[in-house]
Amino acid sequence: MGGGPCGLSTGLALQENGISYVIIEKEAIVNSIVNCPLHMTFYSTSDRLEIGNIPFLSQDVRPSRTELLKYYRLVTERQEINIKCYQKVTSIFKNTASYTVYAEDSNGNNIPYEANMLVIATGIFDTPRKLDVIGEDLPKLSHYYKEGHHYYGQHVTVIGGKNSAIEAAIDLYRNGAHVTLVHRGETVLEGIKPSLVLDMRNLLKKGQINFYPNSTIAMIDETTISINSPEGTVTIQNDYVFSLIGYQPNISMLQSIGIQTNSSTLVPSFNPETYESNVENVFLSGVVTSGITNRVYIEDGRFHGMKIANEIAQRLSYVQSNI
Repeated sequence: MGGGPCGLSTGLALQENGISYVIIEKEAIVNSIVNCPLHMTFYSTSDRLEIGNIPFLSQDVRPSRTELLKYYRLVTERQEINIKCYQKVTSIFKNTASYTVYAEDSNGNNIPYEANMLVIATGIFDTPRKLDVIGEDLPKLSHYYKEGHHYYGQHVTVIGGKNSAIEAAIDLYRNGAHVTLVHRGETVLEGIKPSLVLDMRNLLKKGQINFYPNSTIAMIDETTISINSPEGTVTIQNDYVFSLIGYQPNISMLQSIGIQTNSSTLVPSFNPETYESNVENVFLSGVVTSGITNRVYIEDGRFHGMKIANEIAQRLSYVQSNI
């Protein structure tokens, strides 16, 4: 389940081992990359984003979103990866010696799949972390950022202090928005891409981006946003909000089939050698294994599928030899 880079890589590894499989993806292939900013350049080099030993050559050392999407489309087509897009998994049932996975397609049809083993490669980017404040459900708030042109002349608040929030704040400013950046930490100049530090430092120094450090959101309404700052609660004009504070695994799906997760990090229980979860014959691949720690990326998660496929192949070989 999951048609991101790590899910595709797992499918390729299973395919190379002659194991029958199907990938169920609720939206487009590599949907987490589809949701990235339109003009994003990835920090990883192209060779560290390759899957299935298929070379990825980009114009520059670090590929653009467009190049990466094209690469994964080509791999999917040329390798004939068995993927079903726009089918959302709605429930999973454990049978005596197998699993039944029910998915719903874009027309509302319920489609059952039977499998002896499951691989969950759903990532984390479909489940944004919440602010838990009044107004978070307003249409003007988004957990994903695409581009800044639409926000020219608008008062936009960006919440967060990592790469995605900083990139959004800089791009919004360059597209003529009035930008406010809110971060619970003291600075946003540490732990981000080196390429962002100089631009952000200059924008903050010149006051071109309004920055509230050591601050959190108190409330959001249709025209304003209230900020809990060290000086007290501040209410400012606001048209749009981007809450870019991170993402987490779909805990409800994992727990529904008995997978245990750490209460603080949300890291699921799994064997680091085989990537099998604490539930027999249910494996975890890719970013979903990192919980909210942000310690697994495409460049290392793409190798999980090889270990999973090898383990499954050994089990199938053992079963066949004992028939």
